[in-house]
Amino acid sequence: MLLVKKIFSVLRNPSLFRTMAIMAFFLMLVQVNRVGGGVLASELSDGYSLSPTMIGLVIGSMFFAAAVVQVPVGLMLDSFGARRTLVGLSVIAVSGMILIGFASGAAELIIGRILVGIGHGASITGVYLLAVVWTSPERVSTVAAITIAVGGALGGILGTAPLAISFETLGFSDTFVLLAIASLFSSFLIWKLIDDKNSFTDKPKASEGLAGSLVGFFEVLKDRNLWPIFAMALCFSFPFATIGGLWASPFLQDLHKLTSVEAGGIILAMAFGVNLGTFLYGPLDRIFNSRKWIVLSGVMTMIISLLILAAMPAASLILVTILLTLFSVASPIFVTLAGHARGYVHETRSGRVLATVNFLGVGFIFVVQFLTGSLFEVLLNLGFSTEIIYRIIFLVVAVLLTFGLIFYSFSRDVRPTTIETKS
Repeated sequence: MLLVKKIFSVLRNPSLFRTMAIMAFFLMLVQVNRVGGGVLASELSDGYSLSPTMIGLVIGSMFFAAAVVQVPVGLMLDSFGARRTLVGLSVIAVSGMILIGFASGAAELIIGRILVGIGHGASITGVYLLAVVWTSPERVSTVAAITIAVGGALGGILGTAPLAISFETLGFSDTFVLLAIASLFSSFLIWKLIDDKNSFTDKPKASEGLAGSLVGFFEVLKDRNLWPIFAMALCFSFPFATIGGLWASPFLQDLHKLTSVEAGGIILAMAFGVNLGTFLYGPLDRIFNSRKWIVLSGVMTMIISLLILAAMPAASLILVTILLTLFSVASPIFVTLAGHARGYVHETRSGRVLATVNFLGVGFIFVVQFLTGSLFEVLLNLGFSTEIIYRIIFLVVAVLLTFGLIFYSFSRDVRPTTIETKS
C-alpha cells in the first residue's frame, strides 16, 4: 500500500512523471545491452565460435568501459547536468551498437561493447540526480527506484527471450540496428523534453577547472566513512551481471538441457525478479529507517541462494528457477547503497560520490566475468565436468559477496532523515 501511494505521488507531479517516464524508456534500452549478455553469450558461441574466455572478455568489456568512464562522467554530471551528459554520451553508445551489429570478429565486438559501455556510463547516476532535482530529499530513493525498476523490467523483457527470438528471426545485424535507432530516439526525447533545471551544482564554481574538480574526487576518496561503502560498491552489480548476464543461459543449457529460447524465459523471470527487488528496495529504507541493514539483508539472501545452487546445481528445474529468481530479487541494492553513500557528502559532491560507487561496481563486473570465463576454460581443459565447474562459479561469486559483506558491516548507518538535514 505504501509503495502504491508513492507511485501515485509521482503521477501527481506532471514534470516529475514526464522526466521519469522518458528516463524509464531510456533505461529500458540500456538494460537490453546489460541483461542481454546471457542471450548474447549463446550467439557469440554459436555464430562466432568464441571460447568461454573470449566470450567473458566481450561481455565484460562493456562494463569495464562503463567503469573507467565514471570519473569523467562524475565531473560532467556536476559541471554540465544530467541532460547534456546523457545525450552526449548516448551518441557514442549508438555508434557502438551499430559496430556490434556489423562486427566480423571478436575485435569489433569488443570495441563495440566498449563504446556502448562508455555511452551508457551515466545512465543510472543520471536518473538518481534527476530524481534529486524533481523531488524532495526523503523521496529520492523511492522515485529513482520506481524509474529504474520500470525501465529495467521492460528492458529485462526485451533483453531475454524476445532478444533471442529477434536474433533467430531478424538476424544479429538487424537486431542491433533497430536497437541503435530506438536508443537515438530516446536521446532525442531527453534533449527536447527533459529539464534538469540547470541544477548541476558546480556551475557557479566553473572557474575551479578540471584540477579543482579532481580535488573534489580525491576528497570523496579520502573520506574514511565511505570506505566500507566502497567495499560493498564492488558487489552491487557483478553478482547479477555475472550469473544472470553471463552464466545463467549456458548453465541452463548445459546442465538442464534447455534451448536458448527456453533458457531466455528463465532469465526473463530473473530480470523480473531484479525489478521487483528494485521496487521493494525503494521504500524499505523509509519503512525500517535504515540503509545499512537493508543492504546487508539483501546481500545475505544472495549468498544463501548461491550456496544452495553451488551445492545442488542439478536440482529440479523448478527449484533452480526459484533460487535464481530469489537471488535476482535480492540483487538490486544500488539505490539503497547510493542513498547511504550520498548521506556522507554535501550535494555539490553527489555526482562524484555516485560516480565513484558506479566505477567500483561496474568495473568489478569486468573483473569477475573475465575471471569466471578464464576459470571455466581452465577447469574444462583440466577435465572437470561442467557440473563441477558451475558449482565453483556459484561458490566464487558467493565468496566475493561474503568479503564485501564483512567490510561493509563496519560502516556507520545513515538514516533517510540524515539526507534531508545534510542537503
